Amino acid sequence: MAGVAWQATPRYRSDMIPTLTDGRHLRLPGTRNLRDIGGYPAKGGRRTRWRTLLRTDALDVIPPASRDALLDMGLRTVIDLRWPHELTDAPSVFATSSGVRYRSIPLLEDDPTPVIGLAATYRHMLDERAPLLADVARALLEPDGLPAVIGCAAGKDRTGVTIALLLSAVGVPADVIVADYVLTGVAFSDPDPDDPHFVDWRASPVELECPPAYMEAMLQHLAARHGDAGKLLRRNGLAPGDLDLLVELLTEPAPD
Repeated sequence: MAGVAWQATPRYRSDMIPTLTDGRHLRLPGTRNLRDIGGYPAKGGRRTRWRTLLRTDALDVIPPASRDALLDMGLRTVIDLRWPHELTDAPSVFATSSGVRYRSIPLLEDDPTPVIGLAATYRHMLDERAPLLADVARALLEPDGLPAVIGCAAGKDRTGVTIALLLSAVGVPADVIVADYVLTGVAFSDPDPDDPHFVDWRASPVELECPPAYMEAMLQHLAARHGDAGKLLRRNGLAPGDLDLLVELLTEPAPD
């Protein structure tokens, strides 16, 4: 199944924002932006599976109870998109875990954002780091590769591009993808004042730059330059059968 192309309409509206209730925001201590991407409508009358693919900020300060909660959910794969120096300075608690597959897939060789801006950086990731995006998809397709969690520092930019591509590949509409991206700003605006684990910038209310126009522009670029998510992944080594399996693993028939 090919990913759906970006549609010019309907465009993002504020009333399309999914809420962080009903189990989507997993407020485990030591995280600010751990979210489930289940329950989204997908192509062919399907929806994304709950408790199958999560997105997160860095998992470097989560306490043992939070780690165990993720393992109790059945977590099998942790994909860390951060740069090598971030892994050295703030290693994931799962980096040496024997209970999961920990995969380091640095999505950027450096940070071009100060030079080209954030919106252009999203497009840069599609154009220049597509082989690594395909590596992420392959990691999910490995036997017992799911449930999985994908994250970076804030779970917004590198994670946002990766999750958007995966959602598009399984047929989630563009407006829903944009709305999911915007949720990061909501998650960071409301910290848990009783969480003692943060010692970095995540400890206080944070206003993150998550304008819907950035993700809309990225999805437009995906369609215009790459065709769609499925075509981008196929050009970088995934077979049509792999894409069909990705749809099967990440989605399920929607209830009537």
